[in-house]
Amino acid sequence: MKRRDVLRYSAAGAVTAATAVVGIQAVAGPGSAVGGEKAAAADPRDFEETYKGKKIKGKHNAGGKDELHINNKKLALTVISTLFIPEDGSEPYVANAYISAVNHYDPVEIDNDKNKEGLKKLAKKVVDMLGDLELSDEAAKAHTH
Repeated sequence: MKRRDVLRYSAAGAVTAATAVVGIQAVAGPGSAVGGEKAAAADPRDFEETYKGKKIKGKHNAGGKDELHINNKKLALTVISTLFIPEDGSEPYVANAYISAVNHYDPVEIDNDKNKEGLKKLAKKVVDMLGDLELSDEAAKAHTH
């Protein structure tokens, strides 16, 4: 066997092996044990608890696509940039906030250095606003601004 043939067959074998690994990972999906991948760790800000008799659950996802459920019903969230005027008299500032069909005109600041639990604060605000009512299926429909 010539040196050129050894290099050619070695390269073809490497490409075949790499293709097989990529194919297996694609079929297995994220979070599987194939390829050494592990499921993403839960965000420490995620929560699941009962507040005023309602189950509230918040999950922080990559890319800002956070999720909020009240009594297992999803509430669609929209992120907007808005002006906040602190009650303590400090300087107003612009920050990102959550709005939904329930708190549309009363945005809640998204988690940042000043506010570590924005999603939980929103969940509690929604429960307070709902009182004895429940979210409808319409609450899960997303909208944009």
